[in-house]
Amino acid sequence: MRETSGVTARIAAAMTRAQSGNPAEAGQEINRLLVELGSEPSHERAAAEYVRAVAAHHATDAVEALDAVDGCIRVARAIDEPGWEANAIAIRIVTLIRTGEGGDSVADLVAAENALSRTRDLGLAGWAHTGLGYAYDLLRLYELCIPHFELAADGDHVPLGLAEAPAINRLNLAESNLRWAHELERLGDTSYDEEIRVRRQAAHHWAGEAVDVIVGADLLGYWPIAGRMWLAASDDLTDASEAAVILKDCRDQLAKLGDLELAAIAGTYLARSYAVSGRLDDALEAAQRAGSDLPPTSDPPVEALVRHTAVQIAAEAGDSGAVSGLQYARAISRGWWAERLRGLYAVRTALANHELSIRHDAEWRAAREDPLTGVGNRRALDERMSVAHDAGRSIAVLAIDVDNLKIINDSYGHACGDEVLRRVGHLLREQSRAEDVVARAGGDEFVVVLDNPDERGARELVDRIKAAAERVAAVAVEPWFAMLRLSIGQATSTDGTPVNELMAVADQRMYAEKRRRRTQ
Repeated sequence: MRETSGVTARIAAAMTRAQSGNPAEAGQEINRLLVELGSEPSHERAAAEYVRAVAAHHATDAVEALDAVDGCIRVARAIDEPGWEANAIAIRIVTLIRTGEGGDSVADLVAAENALSRTRDLGLAGWAHTGLGYAYDLLRLYELCIPHFELAADGDHVPLGLAEAPAINRLNLAESNLRWAHELERLGDTSYDEEIRVRRQAAHHWAGEAVDVIVGADLLGYWPIAGRMWLAASDDLTDASEAAVILKDCRDQLAKLGDLELAAIAGTYLARSYAVSGRLDDALEAAQRAGSDLPPTSDPPVEALVRHTAVQIAAEAGDSGAVSGLQYARAISRGWWAERLRGLYAVRTALANHELSIRHDAEWRAAREDPLTGVGNRRALDERMSVAHDAGRSIAVLAIDVDNLKIINDSYGHACGDEVLRRVGHLLREQSRAEDVVARAGGDEFVVVLDNPDERGARELVDRIKAAAERVAAVAVEPWFAMLRLSIGQATSTDGTPVNELMAVADQRMYAEKRRRRTQ
């Protein structure tokens, strides 16, 4: 995203505060900035709306988060940047899951994946991979979550210049791999032992990379604590005593910072480390505190980790009620796992169907699109004329010829001539209505077909196109653009001309204008 008078730096600072324990302060700053930016759509406004959504999400203000998501999507569509739309939809999914409202997560996931596929901004794509990874993680669709997090970490493109972004990507991978391992553990099926080992190793690898990034970037405050916490958590079975020392310190610091969910997670791993070390009384106390620290708005997988660990440790301590509870929890976990697999199948099917539809649409468009200019080709033009003829609708046709194209090609080369043709195609799309068809009939000739034109529609469009071409030529630095001239002829069925004769009549009038201009 481009820098504009320090605005980007202020948005980045708000984003950092939102993700490191100060979401209320971040929200206040971003709201002040939105007032300064005004209502005009821009990349800066899209970024500010997105950060407002992130701040509200971390402050557990669902109403504010969803309002910011809607604002970000509106701006994204106005500036034609699907990357912001993908990021905003991911926040909406997460917000609705955390509030228990749900919504249509599958439809939103498909929409976000589609928007992500259309962005060319690598930084926004990286953020969208992170956002979608988080959404899939909350839905426990780890097979879809981790590839997104890996793509984010692989690129490490940093929107807004956020130094902590590479660390976040790696911490996400550590957390999700561990979460997957724990869910497999709760099934009590030894056939998953190797998968559990692989997931724990992956978690430890990514946590180690996160710590290296944090140290290398000299990140302070929240980030070193989070890095140490996940590194110790992923190693709580190998060196339980050392892990317990680190986890206790991290839990206490996180509680002071006000991040109670992460403090509860640290406390849960602390309880696991104590239990492995044989310190069951300390483990019970740590597990009980983790349950007390856990906010009511915590993610469901986090609550499952905290609650299940507490029951498991109580069972190890000889609590007969906890032993029965653990057996019941195992049955629930297996049912939850089966539900997860059904959800995974549903999302994969929806994504595959959408991908098939996109490929079909792309093939359809490619067969009807001029590859040089991006406007319609002769096939698209013929189909539109045929539909108008069969339906008996009124249409108007503009035949447009690019004057001087042969001179440009001969004097400056065909590459410059192609630039002129592309500029004309863009100009025609810009001046026409969305429902009009713009096509390149061949060579230096373009056609615009107006559907159901009013009495002045065609004439006014001709005037707009000529004025736009004159503006391009007037301000051009390159001589081939300074030579841009258009000859235009029009014909309309509203004056009684048959639809199948409109092209010929418009062509005759266009060539008549060309001859008249040459004479002049």
